[in-house]
Amino acid sequence: MTPPVCVTIDVEDWYDGMEVLGVPVPKPDGARSGLTGLVEHLEATEGSPKVTLFVVGNYADEVSEELAGMAKAGHEIASHGPDHGRLPEDPAALVEWLRSGKEGLEDRFQVPVRGFRSPRFDRPTSQSLEQYREAVAEAGFEYVSDTHVMGKGSPVTELPVLVMHGFPIGGGSYQRLMPASVASGMVGRSVGPAVVYYHSYDFDATLPTLGSIRSVAEAKQLVGRGRVERAFSKILSRYGSKACVDVQR
Repeated sequence: MTPPVCVTIDVEDWYDGMEVLGVPVPKPDGARSGLTGLVEHLEATEGSPKVTLFVVGNYADEVSEELAGMAKAGHEIASHGPDHGRLPEDPAALVEWLRSGKEGLEDRFQVPVRGFRSPRFDRPTSQSLEQYREAVAEAGFEYVSDTHVMGKGSPVTELPVLVMHGFPIGGGSYQRLMPASVASGMVGRSVGPAVVYYHSYDFDATLPTLGSIRSVAEAKQLVGRGRVERAFSKILSRYGSKACVDVQR
């Protein structure tokens, strides 16, 4: 029997991500976020699939209208951190950082925020996985979705993304390097909830053209990105999707 499938979306700004990487790219006025394109995909799929939106807090203002509409339609709002920076190493500062991302989204959208995913699936290098999971729980989250598994004893439910040989191949950035049928097959063979993730800018967002690439970093982010929607559509139409909050309970 096919396990539950959780399609998740990291809602972040591609241009801000390039800034964080140290390769700033000018953002055009009126650039599309990709969320409208995502909604069109979801509405065109039978079965009313629901997704979880891991939102970067400081990007929420820019896409608040689109996110509010998705929340009203039954999609889950979760936290991707208050910003897309590095997690604080200090334990107290980490809890405060986690909590500010959660509470900021709850205040804006008036919905409970139960899940967290770190910006790069990372954790503080100075803390053990157990300490990190305890911080996530202390900040008020019920579940976490990344590439780490503490297993029994974790104070929060763990919903890891699909990983193979250490690579999170459940992600769209990896799926653009493989046939859509391969990614879909991986989901069907999962032994637990199959968590896959994409980015809001994967869906008809305003991104630079391949002809405008001026750095290796840009190439890594743009080459093959047109294949992501095909993999997403194949998985969604074949398996559907439940929000993470409905799977972790």
